[in-house]
Amino acid sequence: MQIERAASPDMPHCVVFPALNDSSPDAPPVCIYLGTEQAQVRAQRIFLFSVEKHRNPDREYRVYLMKDLDGFDQSQWRTGFTNYRYAIPAFAGGKGRAIYNDVDQIYLEDPAHLFDLPLTEHGYLSISPEDTSVMLIDCARMLPLWNLDTARQQSKRQLIASAAEKTGLWGALDGGWNTRDEEYSELTARVLHYTALHKQPWQPTPTTYSYHAHPLEDLWFELEREADARHYGPFTAEAPSPWFEGALKTLEQQSIPAFTASEGAIRLAADMSLHDLIWCHPSAQVAANAPLPVDRVNQHSLQSLGDDCADGVAVTGLLEHLPGEDIPWVLERLARYSQRLLYIGLHLSADARAADTALHSIHWWQRQLRTLAQHHPRLVWQLDIRRGSSNRVEVVQSAMTGARTEQPAESAQPVVWLLLSEHAGDNAQLRALGKELNWRVVEKPPLIDFKPARLMLLTRPSLRGVKAKQLGELKGPWPDIVMSTGRRTVNIARWIQRHSGGRTQLIWLGRPRAPLHWFDLIVTTPQYGLPAREHIHHNLLPLNRPPAVADDVLKAWQRRLDHLPRPWYGVLVGGTTSLQKFEAEDAREMLQTAAGLAEQHGGSLLITTSPRTPKAVIDALREELAVPSYLNEWQPQQQDHFHPALLALSDGFIVSDDSASMMAEAIRTHRPVWLYQLKPLPLSRRARRQARIVEWMNQRTRQTSARGTHRQQDWRGRFFDRLHSQGIVRTPRDLKHLGETLRIRGLCQPLQGADQPAFQPPAMPVPDEMQATVEEIRRRAGERHWQE
Repeated sequence: MQIERAASPDMPHCVVFPALNDSSPDAPPVCIYLGTEQAQVRAQRIFLFSVEKHRNPDREYRVYLMKDLDGFDQSQWRTGFTNYRYAIPAFAGGKGRAIYNDVDQIYLEDPAHLFDLPLTEHGYLSISPEDTSVMLIDCARMLPLWNLDTARQQSKRQLIASAAEKTGLWGALDGGWNTRDEEYSELTARVLHYTALHKQPWQPTPTTYSYHAHPLEDLWFELEREADARHYGPFTAEAPSPWFEGALKTLEQQSIPAFTASEGAIRLAADMSLHDLIWCHPSAQVAANAPLPVDRVNQHSLQSLGDDCADGVAVTGLLEHLPGEDIPWVLERLARYSQRLLYIGLHLSADARAADTALHSIHWWQRQLRTLAQHHPRLVWQLDIRRGSSNRVEVVQSAMTGARTEQPAESAQPVVWLLLSEHAGDNAQLRALGKELNWRVVEKPPLIDFKPARLMLLTRPSLRGVKAKQLGELKGPWPDIVMSTGRRTVNIARWIQRHSGGRTQLIWLGRPRAPLHWFDLIVTTPQYGLPAREHIHHNLLPLNRPPAVADDVLKAWQRRLDHLPRPWYGVLVGGTTSLQKFEAEDAREMLQTAAGLAEQHGGSLLITTSPRTPKAVIDALREELAVPSYLNEWQPQQQDHFHPALLALSDGFIVSDDSASMMAEAIRTHRPVWLYQLKPLPLSRRARRQARIVEWMNQRTRQTSARGTHRQQDWRGRFFDRLHSQGIVRTPRDLKHLGETLRIRGLCQPLQGADQPAFQPPAMPVPDEMQATVEEIRRRAGERHWQE
């Protein structure tokens, strides 16, 4: 990658991805103009990675970063880049063609396919004349209307209207090149656009919005994980961002006050017995003593770092003044000089509005250091943040290096307690996660036999309700991590954390129905309706994998079923829940529709029941069908070999939507899945009242605009999330919402009224969420947060 700096501050800098060979010498460079801003550093990185991942290596790609350009009045803009797009013809010199993209998008295929589309007589292509968030522009034709003068002087509405007045200037662009949110399930997505600002996965402005999970966020996070694994910058020490040099010059002219380390940092340095320290700080920083007490200190600026390493590296007064784009490679460079400890001291703005820019958010810095530790797993790090003139210090410390490697020595492995419950499904997820972590895992049997208070906010850490015979299970030495589910064990886990001196981390699956800030990490799924927060990891599905089946068992079932014609459709029948009732009539409708699907393809049905299936439903399933079938009835006290064999052998699945676990098992086979939607039970008076309140408070975000995109969050939605986050209000478990999320993601479709024969497995299957969850726990294990 190369950087071409703009000749003047009113022109965009250019990131160049050069052709790797000369097999297409006549193809013009693919020119992309990207609208971006300071708060979108994280999104900008992944946009660039999506371009590089999908580009043709035989061709040159040029991405112009339209950010903080001089000469524009942004006071009336909705974003920090709104009108830049209408100056693109001028930026391009009125020649050739150009793509415009917003920064909240990712490419799912080669941008050259968009760039090379025929423009015919049109001046620009977009999905509608009013939606210019993705455009292919003929710069010569559009220059008279869209240029530097008009982009600076006119509003967005005026600029769009002036182009719309010219007959034939606008041309329709295939919707796949601007697939907005839920349109993903209806279009062949080529560019995915996260338009709902309060659902953007990277959460750029947390003081402005209360974020929620996006049904397609796994696609964005999977790209980010891939970029992290590949050390993708994209900027490097050899090719820093175009703003880096200017930031260093500005820093040299400033008087940077001395930075005083926290008491925790001083204790950590003493406990680690550090001998020598490289202290990296600006030459302008006034300082008499190094921030950490060691025997020998070598002071350097970033430019003067040599070849020698030390026990520790401390950096103060520097990183917060650099562009966010350069922080990853600067941290990587500093980490290479440290053999044991990296200490970072930051002095950030106390202005609450500054938290909406990456460099002033503590969570952004934590993420940078967690990513760094993935590549330097034996490095202890500490982050101290001071804000404004306050004497308070925010401290984050990560010293549990044994948690970051896949096979640490047993003595270095974290100790994990699993607080089990009466729910077999929840326990299965906890055990599966504990097994994948491969740490020292201790199971604690169900300890409590009553439901705690509804309003957990008013409760305290205690052992209230613990069975007397189980008290012996709760003795030191205390674990590094407690994992559990539900709310019954919440106060027990908090009691353990308090007795460990705050060292024990709490990791919860599902929803705790308690204040969310009590937990270090929550792993949840769509049916629980939790908001998106820095410490909440949203998966699409529960952590259920298709159960293993022995080869001999699988072959035996295959021989037994060989007389049935293919394709085989597995029918997973659930049962009645507190929210849905499964009746005989439902079973008949489900089977008749499934039989119609099988009949169209000349196939068969493999039907299995579950522990919750009512007897009346089983009787209905025994009725003769118009297609060949096999019925397996689940029996208590018997090992079920048919269920795992069915998952392994079936070519597609029909699943009743009363069980998230059954949905997960079927979808993770990466074969077509149809959901049979049960009718909800009537709500109680109290539940109806609660549902009306929830609907009113979230009314705006559930509406769509004239463009078909979600309306933005208002004060009601933010207030509701605040109550929800404190555990004051809660939303009921909503499997319908889970099913709708999976449909939008393209992982399944409704059985009723669907075009069944046309449905295919998703082009982009759900990633390995168990592995992603394990990685997230490893990244966070051992982190401690406090203030001094």
